[in-house]
Amino acid sequence: MSAEFSADGSKIVTGSFDGTAKIWDATTAAEIARITGRSDIVVSAVFSPGDARVVTASFDGTAEIWDISTG
Repeated sequence: MSAEFSADGSKIVTGSFDGTAKIWDATTAAEIARITGRSDIVVSAVFSPGDARVVTASFDGTAEIWDISTG
């Protein structure tokens, strides 16, 4: 699994065994958003430059780009 800070350090994105990626508030550890729709383990999740999107890669060999504001 993976974890990465946003460029400004305010958020963290994590990949998970349950097929989701989660975005967390880096100060409070509160979950801000949950990215669903993957059918397999999310082995990597990273922010794009500018933090507007998250790229996830799954154990099934696929990758997807998610817009944080719209899901």
